[in-house]
Amino acid sequence: MGFLIRMIVTAASLGIADYLLEGILFDPPAYTGDAQTNYLLALGIAAIVLGILNAIVRPVLLLLSMPITCATLGLFVLVVNGLMLLILSWLPLGFHVSDILAAIVGALIVGVVSFFLNKVVPG
Repeated sequence: MGFLIRMIVTAASLGIADYLLEGILFDPPAYTGDAQTNYLLALGIAAIVLGILNAIVRPVLLLLSMPITCATLGLFVLVVNGLMLLILSWLPLGFHVSDILAAIVGALIVGVVSFFLNKVVPG
């Protein structure tokens, strides 16, 4: 049950980042005949894939970037989180990020929204 709640929170965070930023765009493939259903399915799939990327790729990047993360007092973690969104945009899921700046701001939005939603939603 916790996985499902976390996926929904991440999908909602990605949707809010899509709504707030011009540089992040969901253009989902036609899974069904309904555009809204396609959008929600693309958000869910992107949330699952982002969770997998955060579980496998992110720790390796954090380990490799440890010196620069320490030198910037942890601010480089925002860049690593932005790289996770860029990697997600390279996959054919209908999720597009225009540049690294949009990815970093999008990662900041996803992180803040996820934090607050996790505080509100029980689980």
